[in-house]
Amino acid sequence: MGAVAVAIDVPRANADWTIAGFVGAAHTLDSSIRLIQPADLTDVTLSPVSYRSESFELPIYYGYRVGVFPGSRWFGVEGEFIHLKVIADTSRQPVAGVLERFSITHGVNLVLVNAVVRHPLGDDDRRPRWLLTGRLGAGASVPHAESTIGGVSLEQYEWGSFSAQAAAGVELRLGQRVSLAGEYKLTRTVQDVSVVRGSVNTPLTTHHLVAGLVVHLGARHESARRNTVIPCVQKEGGQCVRS
Repeated sequence: MGAVAVAIDVPRANADWTIAGFVGAAHTLDSSIRLIQPADLTDVTLSPVSYRSESFELPIYYGYRVGVFPGSRWFGVEGEFIHLKVIADTSRQPVAGVLERFSITHGVNLVLVNAVVRHPLGDDDRRPRWLLTGRLGAGASVPHAESTIGGVSLEQYEWGSFSAQAAAGVELRLGQRVSLAGEYKLTRTVQDVSVVRGSVNTPLTTHHLVAGLVVHLGARHESARRNTVIPCVQKEGGQCVRS
C-alpha cells in the first residue's frame, strides 16, 4: 500500500461587485395633501390630489446602485438612490383654493438599502445569459420641495421620511462584464416637508419602469491549486494503482 500526491485545480468563486445606472418613467397615484400652518390656525386636508412626474424633462428621472453578491452570487446587498419627481396639479379644486404651487422636482430622492436575489435562466449557472432579479429595500429620503402659498415661495432640501420599495426585473448579459437591465418598481413614502409658515404631509405611492446598464466588477471564478493525497496499491514494476 502506498500513496500518491495529485494537484487538483478547484474553482473558487469571487464576490460579484456591481454598479448600475438607470433611467425611466414613474407614475405616482392620486393622493392627498394635508396642510398645517399653526400660526394661521390652518389644518386642512385636500383630496384627491393628482401628481405628474415629468420623468423626461430636466432634471430627468434617474437612479443608480452599488451592490455585492458574495459566495454563491445569487444573494446580495445593495445601496440605491432614486431621483423621483412629483408635481401636484394645482389648477383644480380643492387644491387651487389653497396651494398655488406644490412640487418636489429636484427629487424625492429615495436612499435605500436593498436585499437582492438573482436567479439564472438556462443551464450555465456560472455565466448565465439571462438573470431574473428581485429586491426589497428600505431607507430614508432627502426631498427638495417647492411651494407657493399666498404669493410666498419656499424651496429647500431637507431630511425626509421613511421609504420602501419592492422590485422585479431581468438582466441580459451583453458581454463579459456588462448587462442590460429592465425593472419594475413599486415605492412608498409619506413625505412631510416644509412650506411657508408650516408643513405639508402627502403619501406617495409610485409605479416605476426603468432600464439601464449593470457592470459586474468581480463576476469570475479563479482556480485554487490543492494537493490531494490518494491512496494506492503498489504493484510489480513500481506502478501505483489507486485503491
